[in-house]
Amino acid sequence: MKHYNCKEELKLIIKDYPFLCKICKKEKALIEIPSQKIKVCKNCYNNFFENRIKKTIEKYKMIKPQDKVGVFLSGGKDSSTLLFVLKKLYPDINLQAIFINLGIRYYSDKLEDLVKNFCKNLEVPLFIYNLPEKEGYRIDDFIFTYFKDKVCSACGAIKRYLFSKIAKELELNVIATGHHLDDTISVMLNLFFQGDFLGIAKLQPSLPPLFPNQVKKIKPLYTTPEKEILYYAILNEIPFENFKCPHANVTPSKKIKELLTKLEDENRQIKYQLLSVFTKKLIPLIKSNYKEEVLSLCIKCGEITSSQDKICSRCKRIELLEKIDNKTLELTKEEFEDYIKNLNSNWVLIDLKNRENLLNESTKKLKRFFKSYRDKHIFLTASEPEIGYLFTLKLRKLNFKAYNIKTV
Repeated sequence: MKHYNCKEELKLIIKDYPFLCKICKKEKALIEIPSQKIKVCKNCYNNFFENRIKKTIEKYKMIKPQDKVGVFLSGGKDSSTLLFVLKKLYPDINLQAIFINLGIRYYSDKLEDLVKNFCKNLEVPLFIYNLPEKEGYRIDDFIFTYFKDKVCSACGAIKRYLFSKIAKELELNVIATGHHLDDTISVMLNLFFQGDFLGIAKLQPSLPPLFPNQVKKIKPLYTTPEKEILYYAILNEIPFENFKCPHANVTPSKKIKELLTKLEDENRQIKYQLLSVFTKKLIPLIKSNYKEEVLSLCIKCGEITSSQDKICSRCKRIELLEKIDNKTLELTKEEFEDYIKNLNSNWVLIDLKNRENLLNESTKKLKRFFKSYRDKHIFLTASEPEIGYLFTLKLRKLNFKAYNIKTV
């Protein structure tokens, strides 16, 4: 089995080995623990996986019995596995699942349905925050700003703001996120190359409130490799998305992940060695030599910010959206017919039904095909509205004036 995460590929091998589990020596070995290079049965794999997370939680005193812990679910394997394990390890803890519907067409709603069913089966209460309904915009709207090629950056700022806002609304004491070992090391290295040492210092497994009325943020998967999370999710039939966000792109951190995977072939402990250097040597050194950031409250939304003008990154991004009058990306057939009345002949309708393979082609080929329509409004139809919408987003990022026509 293979799992694809953006351009990363994680391979999973489950089979009956002709020998016994290396730990219990009773059951047949079924799967290998990648970081240990030993083959074990399902029960021993689960025990190994869960015990490591429990040790991390206890070592950094992440959770107290009286805490109300919020787990923000993305629909992916990491956050879903985190919720599953917390529920199993701490059955009496006050757990609250949260899902933010970001309004990404044909993507967010599918994730919401997945998360709803998962939480229902797990018997964990779920709070859903619908961004378009609550705040009147979608993450898709940033395609009209200079963040069109970096929608993930804008999305991250919005989510950080919402984490804090929702935590206060639900009276949470702790926020738990699914950031794992690979996330941590790749971000640390990326920040190191950028010279952002204060950013590195914030990448701790447990981050206390930085300001009054804020909550503690924890990362119980801090020492858990991504591949082992995938193995656990598959073994325990934890549902997670098998489709990627249409705005996903290859970030510097993801490129570093690919490099680390190659280095791991030669040294399977490389990630743990790097984590040890950062947490035991570099972060203490940073804290002893750098002054802490001066934090204040954003004059627009009231959340914390380190910006000198006292306007947080989320509010600055919202200001960009407020300057855009027309954020149309998709039209019904009736809306399309009305829309073109004011365009004269400066538009073209393209049926993609025999050209949908272009979606998987290179950017160069896509640009070449649509080159002659550069100055026109391009209206697209496809066999499925979602396909037409994906084309629309790709073309918008290439500065074409594209629209999807929703025909069904």
